[in-house]
Amino acid sequence: MAIRIKTTWFKKDAGRANDETASVLALNMWKQASKAVDDISKADYDIVHLGRGFGIIAEMCAFMLHIADRMLYGRVDEERRAGLIAAAGARLADYVDQNIRDLAPDEEHSRDYAAEFLDFLNRRGADYATFDFPADEPNFAVKRYLANMIRERMEAQDQIWIIDQVIEFQAPEAIETVKKLINGFFPKAA
Repeated sequence: MAIRIKTTWFKKDAGRANDETASVLALNMWKQASKAVDDISKADYDIVHLGRGFGIIAEMCAFMLHIADRMLYGRVDEERRAGLIAAAGARLADYVDQNIRDLAPDEEHSRDYAAEFLDFLNRRGADYATFDFPADEPNFAVKRYLANMIRERMEAQDQIWIIDQVIEFQAPEAIETVKKLINGFFPKAA
């Protein structure tokens, strides 16, 4: 089942702040990442604890955020691109923090999940930056890297097959979501 994503504004002539657009990008990335966890679970992979589910969401979000960053290159100026990606990352960190606190409350509030997630995004962003990225489409190596990162989070019995699941289904759906978002909000100049 596909998720509904917003790719255009109701009032086309209204200017949009980076934060507003970044919030829409982040929300749709969060939805797609959550759907990936549901799909993986429905495919009989073992997601027995919240940590694994949130880990997969984190990997998917980092993947999609990096794709968005690459797709925005050349479509908007560097300052706006950096601002959009930073704001979307911060909004994703807010979602992570709020969802973890709602689903697994930490009575002592000793962890800063948002800061941990932002640190994770920076590490993954540095990893993804080492890959070639031909013409708005991540290549097989990038998809395989995502699959391997998710593989490391899975139980031993699922590690062999999860790579195929991610490369064949989750990564293409994530890429398609990001393409719709970026092409909708920031169409290529003719």
